[in-house]
Amino acid sequence: MGASLLVAPVAWGRMGGDKTWEREFATFVEAGLARTHTPGLGVAIVRGGRTRFAAGYGLADVQARRAVTPDTAFHIASVSKVVTGAALLRLLEQGKYQLDEPIGPYLDFGVRHPLFPDVPLTFRHLLTHTSGISDARYGATAAFTGAGDPSLPLRDFLTGYLSPGGQWYGAAECYAAARPGTQWSYSNVAIALLGYLAGRVGAVPLDVFTQQQFFRPLRMEHTAWKIAAVGPRHLAKPYKLEGSELQELPPTGYPDWPAGSLRSSPRDFARLLEVFTNEGIVGGHSYLQPATLHTFLAAQPGIEVAPGNPTIQQALIWLRREVNGAQLASHSGGDPGADTVVCLNLAQRTGVLMFANVSGSPELRALQKEVVLRLLDRAATA
Repeated sequence: MGASLLVAPVAWGRMGGDKTWEREFATFVEAGLARTHTPGLGVAIVRGGRTRFAAGYGLADVQARRAVTPDTAFHIASVSKVVTGAALLRLLEQGKYQLDEPIGPYLDFGVRHPLFPDVPLTFRHLLTHTSGISDARYGATAAFTGAGDPSLPLRDFLTGYLSPGGQWYGAAECYAAARPGTQWSYSNVAIALLGYLAGRVGAVPLDVFTQQQFFRPLRMEHTAWKIAAVGPRHLAKPYKLEGSELQELPPTGYPDWPAGSLRSSPRDFARLLEVFTNEGIVGGHSYLQPATLHTFLAAQPGIEVAPGNPTIQQALIWLRREVNGAQLASHSGGDPGADTVVCLNLAQRTGVLMFANVSGSPELRALQKEVVLRLLDRAATA
């Protein structure tokens, strides 16, 4: 479908605050949507365990002229990893495993690095992208991308990819040449394996566990791992830009769903950020202990993420970086029809997010950076 690039009126979800700032920010965002040909986006600000602001701008459905609201569910792509990580850290504080334990005894199939079969893979390796599991074969396999929710079960995908004799197994494409624990290489498959392990160390699969431990008690009513569970009237449709026209894309699902298939709204995900900005406590309930949060967000020593740039550090799932003198923890995501980011200012106990329903571009990333900086600046006093 082709669609002209028109911007809908702003749809607000006010939490109180400076209405002058809100109007100025809305004007800035509207101009950014038009300039970058972005149909819609949602934002939120959290400080000290409370959502201070959440808003939607532009269109969730261009053809129907349905506006984005704070409750519009976006495909949040790799920001999903924050939720998978939170689940694993919750299981850690419950004593279900240890970070430096080998994962092998918890699995019901074999996973060994073919070049280093005597080096056990650990939970920490998976959480820090240092396991040696590679996405090379995954990125070259068209069968892994399809419209709608994936039909391939997570276990079948993992055994077919990681175990010798598996349907997609290739030692050189499924594993990197580096010894586990020695080299950083971003891996969706490793996070998918981590999501499967959540169900092995705990009593229920990851999707059930996150629903029980986070989504339901935090009242995240427009958040789900399956597209079908959200419902079309709450879902932002995905788009890509072709020339000067927006092309609607089918909503996509992936067999490595713990790494990037979550749908969530700005207001919902802000409730999860409340946990991270208030020592794990929301509404008098402890979701993660302060010591667990420290473990989750602490920079991991000896991991070189960006050669020559020591200001970027790997935490467990999160990336740590210094921006304008502030220590931030962040995670971004990008898929066809989705471009997303969440960010925490650790010293100020604030968090912000921006979700967009269009494929990323340099122009959109520049807008995203400016939006995040403005939201962080506002968060300090919101």
